[in-house]
Amino acid sequence: MTLLAHCDTKRVEESVVLNAPVIDGTNTWNPVHHSELIIALEKSIHNAGMTISKRDYSLSANSMRMFGLWTLDKADSSMAYSIGIRNSMDKSMAIGITAGTKVFVCDNLAFSGDFIQFRKHTKNVLEELDMLCTNAVHQMTHNLKEFADWHRKLRTYLVIRERAELLTFQAMNMGVINPSQFRKFYALYFDENSPYGDRKDLYGWHEAVTHLLREKNLFSNHARNRGLNRICNSYMLSYRGFV
Repeated sequence: MTLLAHCDTKRVEESVVLNAPVIDGTNTWNPVHHSELIIALEKSIHNAGMTISKRDYSLSANSMRMFGLWTLDKADSSMAYSIGIRNSMDKSMAIGITAGTKVFVCDNLAFSGDFIQFRKHTKNVLEELDMLCTNAVHQMTHNLKEFADWHRKLRTYLVIRERAELLTFQAMNMGVINPSQFRKFYALYFDENSPYGDRKDLYGWHEAVTHLLREKNLFSNHARNRGLNRICNSYMLSYRGFV
């Protein structure tokens, strides 16, 4: 199945997100403004002893859907923790956050699979927002460490040329890589002296793909990462020490 890309979104400054129009709710539906979520989640992250070093956002054309990316503390000397935040004020999706990693040298970003979903925008959501954020951050802390370990584990799986070609075909078939991006990917991974091709492991191939994803908006980036992770997990499950 082809992954959905949110074509009507663009990257914006945090001030644009905070000043999005306020939407009136009803007796049964109470939209959480992007600013309310950002403030509550920021407080929970600080209370958990973590710091936010960088913030990026994608916003839909009508300002109703938001995806945020916050870079957090270092996981190790080469990698930082990051989180993805989503919110909508048009009933299209529930509030949620997802765990991620960011590699310093190449500035590549990877997300884990599913969101920690808070809840729908029902009547009492605003009153419970601080508690929901605190609980989500607590769960996310575990997920961040687990995903960073998964990311490092990719280095332990050999990928020969034939297998890399099959992985790349899978990525295009699943919509992780657009066919129009193939030449760029070839230059990143398969060309002689390519920046990622010297690594003959799953980590190098994964990093070449996430390099391409830097060109996408944050909504699309997360969706494509889910497909990328499924490809990597399938490879690791079937791995028999290929030579």
